[in-house]
Amino acid sequence: MNQAVAGIALGILSLHFWPLIPDYIWFITALMIGGVVLYLSRLRLLIWVVIGAFVAKIGATFYADAVRLIPNERENITIVGEVSSLINQNIPTSRFDFTLSSIGQHELPAYNPLRVRLEWPRTVEMKQGERWELEVRLRRPYGRVNHAGFDAERYFLGNQLHGKGTVLSGRKLPSSIRSGPELSEITSRQRLLDRVVALTEGLANRSYLLALGFGFRDGLSDKDWLLLRDSGLSHLMAISGLHIGLAVVCGWWLGSQIRGIGPEWDCLLWLPLWLGLLFALGYAWLAGFSLPTQRALLMSTMVMVLIRCRVHWPGWQILLLALMVCLILNPLGSYSAGLWLSFSAVFVLYFASVSGIRADTGGEATWLRSWRNKLKLLVMVQLVLMSMMLPVQWLWFGGVSVAAAVVNLFAVPWVSFLTVPLVLAAIATLWLPSLSAWLWWLADLSLFPVLRLAELASGSWWRISAYWLPFLFGVLVLAILLWFLPVRTFKALYAGAALVIVSWHGTFGPLAHDAESTPDWQVEMLDVGHGLAVLIRRDDSTVLYDTGNRWEQGSIATSVIEPVMLATGNNRLDGLILSHADSDHAGGLEDVLTRLKPGWKRSSDRRAGFMPCLRGEQWQWQQLDFRVLWPPRLVERAANPHSCVIEISDRALSPDNPTSVLLTGDIDAISELLLANLEPDLNPEVLFVPHHGSNSSSTATWLATMTPAYALVSVARYSPWPLPSVSVRQRYLDKGAVWLSTARSGQVSVSINNGDINILRYRQEVRNSWFRALFNE
Repeated sequence: MNQAVAGIALGILSLHFWPLIPDYIWFITALMIGGVVLYLSRLRLLIWVVIGAFVAKIGATFYADAVRLIPNERENITIVGEVSSLINQNIPTSRFDFTLSSIGQHELPAYNPLRVRLEWPRTVEMKQGERWELEVRLRRPYGRVNHAGFDAERYFLGNQLHGKGTVLSGRKLPSSIRSGPELSEITSRQRLLDRVVALTEGLANRSYLLALGFGFRDGLSDKDWLLLRDSGLSHLMAISGLHIGLAVVCGWWLGSQIRGIGPEWDCLLWLPLWLGLLFALGYAWLAGFSLPTQRALLMSTMVMVLIRCRVHWPGWQILLLALMVCLILNPLGSYSAGLWLSFSAVFVLYFASVSGIRADTGGEATWLRSWRNKLKLLVMVQLVLMSMMLPVQWLWFGGVSVAAAVVNLFAVPWVSFLTVPLVLAAIATLWLPSLSAWLWWLADLSLFPVLRLAELASGSWWRISAYWLPFLFGVLVLAILLWFLPVRTFKALYAGAALVIVSWHGTFGPLAHDAESTPDWQVEMLDVGHGLAVLIRRDDSTVLYDTGNRWEQGSIATSVIEPVMLATGNNRLDGLILSHADSDHAGGLEDVLTRLKPGWKRSSDRRAGFMPCLRGEQWQWQQLDFRVLWPPRLVERAANPHSCVIEISDRALSPDNPTSVLLTGDIDAISELLLANLEPDLNPEVLFVPHHGSNSSSTATWLATMTPAYALVSVARYSPWPLPSVSVRQRYLDKGAVWLSTARSGQVSVSINNGDINILRYRQEVRNSWFRALFNE
C-alpha cells in the first residue's frame, strides 16, 4: 500500500514539470502502453505514478476548461452566481470571491464551478451565499513573472481561482429556494460571523478573534500582518492544523467527561472519539475547509479510525496517506504555500519525535521536574521547527523571523490552551448571547500579552539572500547528521566531509575568480506591469534604472526589485538612476532608498542628495561606460520629455566588439527629434522602447538611422491604455529588431559577453509551465 500511496502522490506532483496538458487521446494511449510495459517489467511503483499523473491530468484539464470560458482579452460580460467570500459589513472591502453559475449566455456545469476574484470600487452590502447578476470586466488570472517575488498566477492556481475582474454594476437576485425568512439564502457560516461581529463590538482585538474563529483575515491591517510576520505568529492567527488538533482534544475531553458521569452504556464507549471528530469537522467548516485544515482533519480522522479499529500505523505512513488524499481531492493544491507549510511542519514534528525529542514518561517525577521537562520539550520543539522550516519559509517568503522561536515559545501554548478554547466555547454558546459575549471578552483579554510580545519582536524579519542558501542547507544537514551520527563514533565520516569541503573550495575558488574577470554583464528588464524598472548588473554589483510604481499597500520596489536582487545574492545597490518623476517610474523611490541604500543617485530633476542626470555627464562603473544623452538641462520636476536617456556600452571590456544599450525612459516625439539631430550616429544593439511603445514616441525619424537587434518594452498586458501601439511595434519589426515585451515574456534578461547577446524570457524559458501558456493565450 505504501508504494501505491507514494506513487500516486508523485504522479500528481509531476504536474509541476508539465510544459503543457496533453490531449486525452495521446495521454490515454501512452497510459495504456506504459502500464502494460511497466507491469511486465514489474515496475509497480511507476504504474502508480502513471495513475497519479492521470489524476493530475484530470484536475489540470478541468481547471483549464474553466479558465478558457473567460475571454482572452479583458471585456465586459454578464455573469450570474453567488458570493463565496465571508463578508463583514463593518470592515470596508471592495474585493470578494464569486462562484459563477452562468457566464454570458452559457450555463456552467455544477461539477466544474468557475470561481473568480472580483473588485467592486463602491461599497455594496452583500453576504456569503447571496445570488447576484453582475456586469463585470473579466480577464484570466494573468500576473507578473520575475526571477523572484510574489507569483500571482501560482497563487490563483493554488486557490482554484479561474479569473479576476472589476464589477461595473449589479443587482441582487432572489433566492432559488424560498423555504424560510428573507435571509434564507445566506450561508450558516455567514450568519454565525454576523452574530459574532455584533457580540465583539468594541473589542480591541476583534480582527484577530475573527481570524481564529472563522479564518476571516480581511480585518487584519497591513500593520497587523507586518507584526505577525516579524514575530513569526502568522500561523497562529488563523485556523491552522494545530487548532484543528486542539478541537479534537477539546471534543475528546468533553466526551470523556460525559462518559465518566453517564451510565455504562456501550454507545458511550467511543463518545470521546466521535465528539473529537465532530469538533474538528465543525472547526474546519468554520475555516471554509482550507488546505491546512483539510490535512489536519484527514489525519485526525485516520488516527481516530485506526484507534477505533485497534490498528497501529507509524506516523510517516499516516502523513503520506493524508498527502495523497489531499492531492487527489485537490490536484492543484500543491501550488499553494499552505499545503507545503502544513505538511512540512507536521513532518518536522514527527522527525523531532523519532529523533528523541519527546515527553519523558518514564518513572515518577516531582511537580517541578515534570514542568521543567515540559518546558525543555517545548523549547527543543520550537528550535527544531525554526531551523528545519527555514528552507521552506525561504522558498515561499524569502526570509524568516529570527525572533519566532522565542515568541512562539510563549505564544503557542498560551494561544493554544487559553485563547482557542475560549473562542471555541464562545462560538458554541452563541445561543446564550450574554455568556458568549463574556467568553469573547476573555478571549480578547488573553491576546494582549501575546500581541505585546509580538510588538517587541517588530523588525526581526530577516530576508535571506540566495547567496546564503547553500550555507543554510549545509548547516541544517550538519545539524541533522550531528544529532543522529555523533562525532565521537563517526570521526572518519566527518573528517572525509571536511576534506571534501576544503577541496571543493580550493578547486572552484580560482574558477570563480576567473569568472569575475570575464567581460560579462547583464541588463534585466523586470516585469512590473505598467511602469519601468531595469537592473544593470556586473559581477556582484547592481545599478537600478527607475523604480516602478507604488500603491497603498506597497510598491514594485518591495514586491519585485528587492526579491529579485536577494535571489541573485545582492541586497544593496551601487547606484540609482531616475529617468523622470512620474509614479510608474519613480513611485518606489522611498522604498528603494530605505531598503536597498544606493551608493550614488542621479536624476534629471533637482532632488536633494541626487547628482544630475544631464546631457554631457559621463562616468564609468564596473568598466561599463555611462553616457547621458538627454535632457539638456535640469528641471524642478522631470516629466516625460525630460526623461534621462543613457547609453551604456562595454567599450572598455570589449574594445574589438563593443555592445551598447540605450535606456530611454518616456521621451516624446519632440525629444526624439532633437536627440536625433544631436546624436546622428546613435545605433544601439539593445534599445528600450520609449514611453512603453506609445504613439507619441518611436517616430520614423528617430528610428531612421538605427538598426537595433532587440527592442524591449515594459508594459502591462491589461493596461488601461492601448499600449504598446500596433504601429509602433510594426515599425521596430520592419527594422529587423526582435520585439520583447514584459506583457508576453515576463522578465527579460539580456546577457552580453564580448559582443554576444543572449536573451532569456522568464515566462517562456525559465518559469515555463502549462498554466503560463493558458493565462497568456
